[in-house]
Amino acid sequence: MGSNKVGVLTLLLLCVFLVGSNYVEAQICPQFCEPNVDYMTCSSSGSTILRPTCINCCQARGRGCQLFRRDGSAICN
Repeated sequence: MGSNKVGVLTLLLLCVFLVGSNYVEAQICPQFCEPNVDYMTCSSSGSTILRPTCINCCQARGRGCQLFRRDGSAICN
């Protein structure tokens, strides 16, 4: 009887893990500033030019943004 409960509990935890993993998009970004960033645009702000003080490609992607150099060329694709 005890092993039956363990099997059911294990199956339940496995189902929760599999279903939950489809909704979580965890991303770990390094903490450094991209040195050549002049401005960025984000999908949430349309064509508005934003001037971040410190950001890198990983952080920008996570926010739906694109980083650009002073000459207008994209930094990370």
